[in-house]
Amino acid sequence: MELVQYPTLADSICNIRSRKIKQTFFTQINTLLNWQPIITVLKEHHTKELSATGKTSYIGLLLFKMSLLQTWYGLSDYEVEDQVNDSISFSYFCGLHIDQVAPDHSTLSRFRTILTKAKAYQPLLKEINHQLEAHKIIVKTGVIVDAIVIDTSSKIQRKNQSQGNRGQKI
Repeated sequence: MELVQYPTLADSICNIRSRKIKQTFFTQINTLLNWQPIITVLKEHHTKELSATGKTSYIGLLLFKMSLLQTWYGLSDYEVEDQVNDSISFSYFCGLHIDQVAPDHSTLSRFRTILTKAKAYQPLLKEINHQLEAHKIIVKTGVIVDAIVIDTSSKIQRKNQSQGNRGQKI
């Protein structure tokens, strides 16, 4: 699967409502970094082949960019797959159109295993860090929190109210 070169109509429509902060950050990273040394190493260790069903495999740069997102945001293989499918800015950073689906968690895991066995994964991350440092950029890691609302029983609320809500949060 090739990376996005030209936006589709759906991409153009969705881009109107994309969040500017993340999109700007990812655009800056894509612009500042020289991806060619990364692509060269990836091509040595990750060869594209047809799957058993005849579907073309994902290119190494897409999988590597997903790995960067994992590192920067502290995501598991499952979580990064979900975020790339859910977040327009993550998807575009990885080079996917709005109508393309991210590689699944097992594909990402196999990719990382191949690079780790070849002792290429850590040098690739060091190359990224070196390039970022050359541009005086520090990428701080973050966490994406999935918040949910949980109903509490009225018994718990009454108990807290009877205690005078001594600074306790429900």
